[in-house]
Amino acid sequence: MDQGFALPGSRRLGCLLVHGFTATPLEMRPLADALAADGFPVRAVRLAGHATAVTDLARTGWRDWLTSVDEGLSMLAEDVPHVAVAGMSLGALLALHLAATRPDAVSALVLCGTPLRLGDGRVRWLPALARIPWVARRWATIPKSNGVDIGDAAARATSERYSVMPLPALLELLRLQGLVRGELGRVTQPALLLHGRHDRSAPVANVDLLRAGLASRRIDVHVLERSGHVVTLDYDRDEVGRLAAAFLDDVERALTGPGSSARAPAGSGGR
Repeated sequence: MDQGFALPGSRRLGCLLVHGFTATPLEMRPLADALAADGFPVRAVRLAGHATAVTDLARTGWRDWLTSVDEGLSMLAEDVPHVAVAGMSLGALLALHLAATRPDAVSALVLCGTPLRLGDGRVRWLPALARIPWVARRWATIPKSNGVDIGDAAARATSERYSVMPLPALLELLRLQGLVRGELGRVTQPALLLHGRHDRSAPVANVDLLRAGLASRRIDVHVLERSGHVVTLDYDRDEVGRLAAAFLDDVERALTGPGSSARAPAGSGGR
């Protein structure tokens, strides 16, 4: 069942919102509200295996998550001629893959806490260890020992996500990481990079990896000084919304041109 959400808008550029690993579409709600308030139609997708039960996530892989994104993109593209994709963490990886493989479908990227490299270096051993049967059984689900990477205590307490990570799904995340790292040179869309200074899950050095690897002519970078990994919910969430709206406003102007209306026909927008 689709548990995403959509907010209407009158602009000709819409934004597809993609949440992170083990999270829910509500992770993107503050950003969605900020963009909708500025007239951008938005649609937030629920990735397969998320917002239900951990056992469901254990049965999914990155191609299933990409299908969820593709479905949301198709729905939003029915309403607007141009679509940007904003992703948080895993959502940012999926946005990058989509931009690399379907460049005509993606006009711009807003990449939040992009985990090209994870903070815990031990994860690189997981693919090899997972081939050992007793290890795979013993660590079928991996607890999040450091909790949710959000500095704001109130936001952390209300954040909805699984408290453990299924090993098979985590391995799929690592596979997607490797794939996306090899595709960065194919991404040419304008990109806004937003990253928390105190991100433990995906250290801020990921910004430099992105900036060096992307082929985009425009790359805007903002390090959010008060936030951890989940910048869409953390202390700087209002700044995330402001920066994203300003960036997408510039993108829309470039797409529509000075002689074109920036507003969509009456009746368009998210359903």
